Amino acid sequence: MIAVRKLESLNEKFLTCPICTEGYKDPCTLTCGHTFCKVCLGKFLKTRQDAISAKSIPCPHCRQLTRVPHSDRPVEEWVRQIKPSFLIQGLLDTLSSVDDSVHSTENNCQPCHDVGEGAPATSFCQHCDVQLCERCVKMHASLPATSNHVIADLGGAVKATRRQRPRCKEHNEDLEFCCRDCNVAICTRCCILYHRKCDSVLTLQSMMAEMRNVLNLNMELITQRFEDASRSLLQHRSQIEEISRNRDTAESQIKQVSQKVISVIKQKETQLLDELVEMTEKQCGQLKGQMKSGEIDMQMYQQHIEYLSQVLKSGSETDMFEMYRMCQSGALNESTDRAGLSDSVGDSQVLFLCELDEGKLHDAVHLGRIQQNLGEPVVDVRLDRIQSSTFDVHSRPVVHQTVDIRIDGDVKKPDPADVTVLVVDGVETLVVTDHANSCLKSFYANKGKSQSSKLNLPSDPRTVTRLGDNRVLVSFSTHNEIAVVRVTPDLVLLSRVSTKKKYRCLTALSSSKLAAGCGDPPCVDILDTSGAVLKSHSILNRGKTINPWFLSATTDGNILVSDVGSHSVYCITPHGDVVFTSTGGGSLREPRGIATTSTGHILVADSGTRMVILLTATGKFVRNLLTSQSEILHPYGLFLCGHKLFVMEYNRDAVKVFTGSTPQ
Repeated sequence: MIAVRKLESLNEKFLTCPICTEGYKDPCTLTCGHTFCKVCLGKFLKTRQDAISAKSIPCPHCRQLTRVPHSDRPVEEWVRQIKPSFLIQGLLDTLSSVDDSVHSTENNCQPCHDVGEGAPATSFCQHCDVQLCERCVKMHASLPATSNHVIADLGGAVKATRRQRPRCKEHNEDLEFCCRDCNVAICTRCCILYHRKCDSVLTLQSMMAEMRNVLNLNMELITQRFEDASRSLLQHRSQIEEISRNRDTAESQIKQVSQKVISVIKQKETQLLDELVEMTEKQCGQLKGQMKSGEIDMQMYQQHIEYLSQVLKSGSETDMFEMYRMCQSGALNESTDRAGLSDSVGDSQVLFLCELDEGKLHDAVHLGRIQQNLGEPVVDVRLDRIQSSTFDVHSRPVVHQTVDIRIDGDVKKPDPADVTVLVVDGVETLVVTDHANSCLKSFYANKGKSQSSKLNLPSDPRTVTRLGDNRVLVSFSTHNEIAVVRVTPDLVLLSRVSTKKKYRCLTALSSSKLAAGCGDPPCVDILDTSGAVLKSHSILNRGKTINPWFLSATTDGNILVSDVGSHSVYCITPHGDVVFTSTGGGSLREPRGIATTSTGHILVADSGTRMVILLTATGKFVRNLLTSQSEILHPYGLFLCGHKLFVMEYNRDAVKVFTGSTPQ
C-alpha cells in the first residue's frame, strides 16, 4: 500500500499536466523545462493573441517564450512542432508496469514472493521496509542481523511494500556505508577507492538508532514550529476580525456624530431662516400700511386739485372768496400736511453677519479623532473620541511598583530627566533618559523576567516623547539635534535629525509635526520631522516671554507648556495664541513634567512644592494628587499609560508607578 501511495504521489507531483491536472497524454517540454499535454497546450495557445503576434509559445506556468521553428504555418500546427518528451513518456510507461506489479503483490509476503511462493503478509519490518508472513517473521527474528528489527502488525487495510535501497550512481551498488568525515552515503567500492584515509566510516545499519533520534528530534522541533505558526496565524486572524469589528464600531460612531452635527447645523439654519422671515415680514407690513395711507392721501389731494381748478375756471367771486378764505386760514394746508407720507422710513436692509472664520472653519468643526489604543479599548460616553488613558483622577493614587533604572555598565549614578511608556507587541516598555550616563534606557518584562536595554547617545539627553507605536524622539539641551529611536522593546537608533537650535523639550503634535521648546533663545517652535522650523513663538500675549521646560500635546491639538520662570502653565495653539494661563491657584512653584488624562485634566510635576498637582482642562486648581505622604520627594517627569501614572524623580535611580484606588 505504501508503494501504491508513493506511486500516486509521484504521478501527482511529477507526471500530472498542470493544465488539465490529469496524467500526461502525449507530453511535450518547452524551452523553460515545463511539460504539458500537447492538446492542453494547443487550447491554451488559442487564448493568447499576444503569443500569436509574437510567433512564440508562452509557458502557462512561467510565461517564458518558446520560439516556433516554422511560425508561418497555422497556429494549430505550432504545438506539433515541439519535440515530444521521451523522458516523461518513458517514466509513464515504466511506472505503469511497476504499478501493475505492485498491485499484484501488495498483499503478499515479499521474501516468499521473491522465491515464487504466495504466502499472505501479516506483519511489516520497519527497518527493511518489507511485508512478512508469519513464517518469515520467525526467521527474521532468529537471524542475528535482523533480530533487533522492529516488526509491526498489518492491521485492517494497512498494507506495505518493499522499498528499493538507493544505489551508488558511479558503481551501481547499494549504499550501505556512511563516511562521517565527508558526511556522505557510500558503497563498498567507494570505501576502498575514495575513503580509505577517512577516520569514521560506519554502516548505515549501525547508525539507524542515532539517525532515528535526530529525525525524531527534528520532527518534534518542526512540529512545535508548525504549532506555533498555526497559533500565530489564528491569533492574527482573530486580531484582523477584531480590527474589522472595531472599524465598523468606530465608523458607526463617526456617522452618528456627523449626523448630530448636521442636525445641529440644520436646526441653526431653520432658526436663522425663521428669524429672517419674521424680520422681513414685519418691515414689509409697516411699509405696506404706510403705502395704503399714502394712496388715500393722494385721492384727497386729487379732489382738492380738481375743486380749485373748477373754481378758477368758473370765475365765481363767491366760490373763489370761500376758497381764498380757507387758504388764508390755513385749513386747507393743515389737512394736507396731516395726510402726507412719513418722511422717515426705517432702514429696510436686512444683513446676515457670518460669525464663522472660513480660514479656521476646518479646525472649528471638531468631530473627534482616531488613535490607536495602547490598552483595552475605552470609548468615551460622549462618542466624540477614542481614549487610551483610563487613569481615575478622582482616586487616591498608591504605589504599584518601583522600577530600578540602574544598569550594569553605568559609570555614574543615574540622573533621569524624563520618562515615557510604549506597548510594543503587547509588552509594556518603560523608556527613560539618563542625563548623567548620556544614554537612553528601556525596561520591560520578557517571560516573567525583567529585561533592559541601553542606547549610548552623543550628548546628554533631556526629554523623550512618543512618535507612533514603536518610536520615540529624544531632545538634547546642549546639542543641535533630535534622535529618532525605535523601541522593539530594545532600543535601536534610527536617525539623528539636525536642528538649528538646542531644544530641551519635545512633544509630538502629529506623525509629521512636532513642538519643541528652547531655552536659548526662549521659544516654542513648530517643526516638521526633518527639523525645519515652520513657526516660532517667543512672545505671548501682553509681551510675556515664554521659557519652556516640558511640553505636552492636548487632545484638541494645543500645546501645554510648563514655565519655571513664571511659575505657570501655558496652553497655546500651534499659531501662538494663548488659550489660558494657570498658576494652579498660586500653588505652582517649579512646574516640570506635564501630562493630560482622558478627561482632559492636567497633571503637573512641581519640584518646588514636591507635589503632583491636578488641574482642570482649563487650568483651574483641583487638588494635590501626590504629596510627600505618597512616597514622592522630587517629581520631575510624568507619563500616563492606561490606568498607570509613571513618576520620575530628580536625582533618583528609580521610577515609581502609581495606580488609582477608591477614596475612603
